[in-house]
Amino acid sequence: MLYGIKDLITYFFGLKPEYSSLRKKEFWALQNINFHIYENDIVILAGLNGSGKTTLTKMLAGIYETERGTIEYHTKIKKIISVFAIKSGFNPILTGRENVYLKAAYYGMSRKEIDENMDFIISFSEIGSFLDTPIGKYSSGMKTRLAMSLVLSIKSDILFIDEAFSFSDSKFKTKCFKFLKEEYSNKGRALIIATHRFTEISDLANRLIVLEKGKIINMTVDVVQGIKDYTAN
Repeated sequence: MLYGIKDLITYFFGLKPEYSSLRKKEFWALQNINFHIYENDIVILAGLNGSGKTTLTKMLAGIYETERGTIEYHTKIKKIISVFAIKSGFNPILTGRENVYLKAAYYGMSRKEIDENMDFIISFSEIGSFLDTPIGKYSSGMKTRLAMSLVLSIKSDILFIDEAFSFSDSKFKTKCFKFLKEEYSNKGRALIIATHRFTEISDLANRLIVLEKGKIINMTVDVVQGIKDYTAN
């Protein structure tokens, strides 16, 4: 608590706390990270739980600030979307349609954009007539399909997805992978997927970055071989 109070006072005066040395029981979540993301890149950010994937993803998306180092964008980025808990944020009392408007607003979409994307969301999610049913009556798979269809409808320059493909509907996952490959591999955008379930999306990506204890231990364009090398160890 003493550290917390000290930091709050420092921030209050518009300064930044000194992080040149670690405090007791602290550790660096990320160390010596250095890589580039290019247009049309689909990158798997792989590693076990606790390797630093989510922290790095949130820093790249602008949710966390860097304590050291910098993150630079060399082209004008209009929209960055980050997806961490794919089914969170749904109100069980509201209908699927109403939840789409609510969650889409959270992602920064205007009413006009949502209206323009609604047909795609309904079609891709295969929700059909259930769209106007309270979402509390949806199965887990239906919620996932609706949430993922909303995300895929957003035309973002960079899309970050963290463990959003852990749902079990293999047919819908394949449909999502195909769509993502078409949308992000040749239209000047970039897609970064943070996951520890990377074997099922190895065909989707053109680059692999593996983290372990906050450090990059492998970075390759041969995704399939990189995954084989990592799982072998």
